[in-house]
Amino acid sequence: MVADVDLAGADDLDLVRVLDREPAAVEEFYRRHVRPLTRHVSRVLNDPHDTADVVAATFIVAIESACHFDPARGTARAWLRGIAGNLIAGGWRRRAAEARAVSRLRGQRHPVVDDYGQVDERIDALERAGPALAVLPSLPPAERELVNLILYGGLSVTEAAAELGIRPGTARMRLARARSKLVQALGKGER
Repeated sequence: MVADVDLAGADDLDLVRVLDREPAAVEEFYRRHVRPLTRHVSRVLNDPHDTADVVAATFIVAIESACHFDPARGTARAWLRGIAGNLIAGGWRRRAAEARAVSRLRGQRHPVVDDYGQVDERIDALERAGPALAVLPSLPPAERELVNLILYGGLSVTEAAAELGIRPGTARMRLARARSKLVQALGKGER
């Protein structure tokens, strides 16, 4: 398409064919479709900021993928709605994945400023506990998981029990069994 051709009279197919290389075609295509696309997206999202983001991203994707437009599959308007729908669905999937990740992290304790002062003490304690830590892999999985949450996760017995979905009394019993096994493995005189 040449720059002196009247783009206002061109059909959508002609515009789409040159979207990736003709700025005037992008401008005309955008002018024709921005309002209907915005109305469509706003009915789905109900948030003006998200709507604006999706509409802008839709036109960017359309420009980048103009060579893949197939008029046999539908109109340019339907194509834009399909792109917008894919972007919206991708956003929903991302938000759902983030929500799942946050819910998994919800049970973990976040460090408080005072906790950072104890970091050196914990490192020293872990170094001294080296021989005992070498025995950890031999513990049964339930006990090993509890000990790992307490040692490396910095959780209390009650917090670790909640994380594992068990009662605090059960957690204390598992911890007592694990301690007993560690003491036995290290020799009765060492602690």
